[in-house]
Amino acid sequence: MPPKGRAKSFFTPETTSAQPARTTAVEEFEIRAAQALHSVPRDLRVDRIRPNPFQARRTFTGIEELVASIQTQGFISRLRVRPDPADPQYFQMAYGERRWRAAQQAGLAVVPCDVAVYTDDQMLEFGLIENIQRQDLNPVEEGSYFRDLIDQGQYSIRSLAERIGKDKGYVEGRLALIRAPADVQGLVVQRPDSIDAARQIAKLDSADERAALINGVMGGQMTSRDVREQVRGRTAEPKMSTVAHVIQRDLTHLDQILDRWGGLLQSDEAAHEPIQRGVTQLIARLERLLW
Repeated sequence: MPPKGRAKSFFTPETTSAQPARTTAVEEFEIRAAQALHSVPRDLRVDRIRPNPFQARRTFTGIEELVASIQTQGFISRLRVRPDPADPQYFQMAYGERRWRAAQQAGLAVVPCDVAVYTDDQMLEFGLIENIQRQDLNPVEEGSYFRDLIDQGQYSIRSLAERIGKDKGYVEGRLALIRAPADVQGLVVQRPDSIDAARQIAKLDSADERAALINGVMGGQMTSRDVREQVRGRTAEPKMSTVAHVIQRDLTHLDQILDRWGGLLQSDEAAHEPIQRGVTQLIARLERLLW
């Protein structure tokens, strides 16, 4: 019997048995209806729902608060799912994965859902809306997600930035993070506020040098400015003085002259005597210059 105050649905209610039920004629009708309509409301068993295959998140935090809320107030919102293209007995989460996971931890057997047939592109869009705009991804997960979207031809860097309401540099910075060493990525995962410092640390080739700076940032002893100065001091090439630069340039010219004289000696025996005089004069001038 349906709960009081709720309109009775002609859709078959979900069973709570341990084994998944086979797709029925009613379910097939619901799937066809979902194709024709925007969505179809259904109560689904949590064990018939699978994660979004395009979900960029690797970890889910803050689930405990949702679990407590569900246990005290009930599940008061609907999830969005699509029929699993590979297995019609199951559904794939499109929107609301944190709530779905919390519902499982809260011990719910059934959750209210809106079923619709979404394309893979639309599933990617749901990921953008749920994760990026809600800031549910850490910066490394964002970078990985951005890379997938760009590699799949969904977006350019510029169009992706426009889609999520960020500037182009924001996307480029996240993409740079996934090219950084694993220890630098670990720093950003644990301290998302350390992105500026992490970019500087990633310039160091030595893992030991990176570890010292990472520990300093993690322990709160070093600021981004401290890290920038340390990295600059370790990566900057010593500047050549103006005098040394002039001498190096002239030596390069002298090498070219001597190479040319060597070629003349090999190709023309008559060049031997004038080149010998030239070398003698050059040595004499060098001696006068130094002594």
